[in-house]
Amino acid sequence: MNKRRVLITGGSGFIGSHLVRKFSEHGDQVTVFDIRKPDYALDEMGSFVQGDIFDAKAMKTLITEADDIIHLVGLADSRVVQNDPMKSFHLNLVSLQNVLEVCRSIGQRKIIFPSSAAIYGITDDLPIKENFPPNPTNTYSWHKLICERMIQTYQKNYDLRYVILRLFNVFGRGNEGVIGLFVEKAKRGETIESFGPFQYRDFVYAGDVAEAIYHAVVYDKAVNRIINIGSGKGTQIREILDMVCELYPEANWKELRTNFIMYDSIADITLARILLDFNPRSSPDFMKQIIREEMM
Repeated sequence: MNKRRVLITGGSGFIGSHLVRKFSEHGDQVTVFDIRKPDYALDEMGSFVQGDIFDAKAMKTLITEADDIIHLVGLADSRVVQNDPMKSFHLNLVSLQNVLEVCRSIGQRKIIFPSSAAIYGITDDLPIKENFPPNPTNTYSWHKLICERMIQTYQKNYDLRYVILRLFNVFGRGNEGVIGLFVEKAKRGETIESFGPFQYRDFVYAGDVAEAIYHAVVYDKAVNRIINIGSGKGTQIREILDMVCELYPEANWKELRTNFIMYDSIADITLARILLDFNPRSSPDFMKQIIREEMM
């Protein structure tokens, strides 16, 4: 495999830190472009350019110097999105449109886009396959689906290459998802309240997600495909709560009643295994280790 010149837009946060580490292991040239400085030390792993994704001139300069673009800019918290749809529209859709337009003007670029399993909504069958019809249920999932369609439109009309990865529940150092929220409450000695602790979710480690994204960049067989990225295994929320309470013996949790529709979400990762050589780690002992070493 040839060494790549990779641009990571919005790479200063959670997934970006794992990605930079992964590409640096292979000696690739990585540039992180973000409006804020990274939460992690870049050191010799890559370079950082501070700037605004809506600055077309800066974007053109950076994309011209890159072979591949991993577009991480976006508003990922669905609760924030629901309360501020316009902010989501700008960060999720307009930012992507800017990148696509620069790629169109330059040509011969590939974009890796982390989408979300949220676009599937509530499904009757498990595990969830990529050919299941999208069924968005909130603003966040609709915006992610629109982003996917935008990318596919540019591929059909302007020969842009892409890989869309539908991420399930990513966890690890720096994540503010459900596991991170549980840990923070346990640290403060608060009772952890959970809606639907008996639902199953597919938790996938951020380091494994970084491996999938790396292979999406370097493997041509994944080009112009939509691929699920999960562990392929369902874990009850209750199991996570018990892990956290085991690590924090003073912690406890309780179930809250809700009118929300309960559902399970588990990825079919057959395509990821075939196209990306994807082999995620998902045992309870591994999850507990990551929570202990990276999230406590």
